[in-house]
Amino acid sequence: MLLRVLLFALLIAACLGGGSRLSARGQTAQKYPDNVQRNKTTGDASDDPEQESPHREMLKEMALKREENEYKEHLSRARENARLAVELQEAFARQKTFDGSDIKKLGRMEKLSRQIRSNAGGEENKDELKEPPPQVEVALERLVKLSAELQKKVESTPRQVVSAAIIKRANEVVELVKHIRTLYR
Repeated sequence: MLLRVLLFALLIAACLGGGSRLSARGQTAQKYPDNVQRNKTTGDASDDPEQESPHREMLKEMALKREENEYKEHLSRARENARLAVELQEAFARQKTFDGSDIKKLGRMEKLSRQIRSNAGGEENKDELKEPPPQVEVALERLVKLSAELQKKVESTPRQVVSAAIIKRANEVVELVKHIRTLYR
């Protein structure tokens, strides 16, 4: 009987001891990525600044390049807008009418001016055009002048600046293009 009790006690001890070894195997240490270390004081994961700095620098460089490319597009929109205004004025002076491509140029100018306004921080304009020109020739002269002024303002304004002058000129160009369309119809 004593032998049975001893064997039973050994069996229970083996089960309890073996079970704790099995449960210890199941509870392995939590693995963290290479760029994150375990904080010894709090037990939390924290970022290692030395290992993240190249990543953050690369993100900052990419953001800067994206901003520079957006600014270059902004400049090219202003230049194209001014070029289209001159082309429209010359075409109307030759033909005394607009053909299909000229109507498309007017639409393109309106779209470019809206993009310039939006990029400069402006919103949809609710104001009407002040003193709308009564004739297409006069309206085109004014359009060329406004487009050239808009181009100069865009080129002289840094990309980080929100310019009320750019927004105002872009709104005037949009409204003038709309007015020229109504005059031509």
